Amino acid sequence: MSDRIRVVIIGAGYAGVMAANRLAGSPRLSDSIRVTVINPISDFVERIRLHEVAAGNRESAGVPMRSLLHERADLIEGTVSRIDPGHRNVHISGGRAPLDYDVLLYSVGSTQASGKIPAGAYGLRDPEDANRMQARLSQLASGSTVSIIGAGLTGIEVTAEIAESYPQLQVHLISRGAIGDNLSASGRHAVMKRLSGLGVEMIENTDVQGCDDSSVITSGGDTLRSDCTIWTAGFSAPDLARDSGLPTDALGRLMVDESLACPQFPEIFGAGDAIQAPQTVAGHLRMSCAAALPLGAHAADSIMARLDKRAPAPVSVGYMLRCISLGRTSGLVQTVRADDRPRRFVLRGRLAATAKAQICQMTLSWIRGELRRSGSYSWPKGPRPAEAR
Repeated sequence: MSDRIRVVIIGAGYAGVMAANRLAGSPRLSDSIRVTVINPISDFVERIRLHEVAAGNRESAGVPMRSLLHERADLIEGTVSRIDPGHRNVHISGGRAPLDYDVLLYSVGSTQASGKIPAGAYGLRDPEDANRMQARLSQLASGSTVSIIGAGLTGIEVTAEIAESYPQLQVHLISRGAIGDNLSASGRHAVMKRLSGLGVEMIENTDVQGCDDSSVITSGGDTLRSDCTIWTAGFSAPDLARDSGLPTDALGRLMVDESLACPQFPEIFGAGDAIQAPQTVAGHLRMSCAAALPLGAHAADSIMARLDKRAPAPVSVGYMLRCISLGRTSGLVQTVRADDRPRRFVLRGRLAATAKAQICQMTLSWIRGELRRSGSYSWPKGPRPAEAR
């Protein structure tokens, strides 16, 4: 056991678990590597379900990790406080001894930094946030105002879920720009029509400077009533890589090359929301489950290539669809090009809601498929490098 190559994976989200299963399940490597996954909790969190929990439509977004993680991958429940690339070990909070590695995969995901959520607002970072939000919503009197700040895909989904589940509340969606401006014209129209039908007041091109327990203050000096303010803007990477002295971009994401390896520390790889790969291959990628799964799989392939003393291939990840839930009974499926630019065709309404639900279920199916057979997961290839934004 001691002469096995020690592969440590920090973070057990979509990218980390996919990579762990691909590595630990490889028949060729089963006798030569030991995979250890470090995660703050023992459950896998379906972050794409958190808005359902927040609105009271789902009891939990947690899935027992052992139902998804390969049996040959060890799981340590803990939080990594520092990476020491010089000594090739990671420090874990709580008094644990540092854990040595030969190869490290950095897949800590994205989050909303506490400092970016104003006092008086609710975030949606994790199951605890979702439960706190649900408790608050259930206490609001009829006619109370709920304000959602940020109209990205998360903001739109949260808004529709709450408006449908709590028709007695006044729901406002406040956006810095136009709502749904990254959709096609027909896709944006479908979103606006659905939100309007749910009674949502949409406030576009408005910056929010702050809030308290009863109001939202805009950059123009207006004070808007808000009995519950939900902040969905400002997702970024955790500070672990930056605090550990690893090369990062302005958002704190680990800088990696086209194969997802860190050039300064070639034994460190990255995958998921918390990395920044070159624009030539990743300029079109956004923080999403749709990108995290293939990035995790490719990172595992790059690690295996490195162990075989082969040159890892450049990553190539493309999109096909952008799926948005608009409550339990409606949705939008926006077809997109490989570089995520919208196409004209959209699917809307109840049929789109069914498609969105099936795709959410498929994310776990793909992870479990990789658990059963390493290398089974495949994904759409990205645009040609010259086309990647």
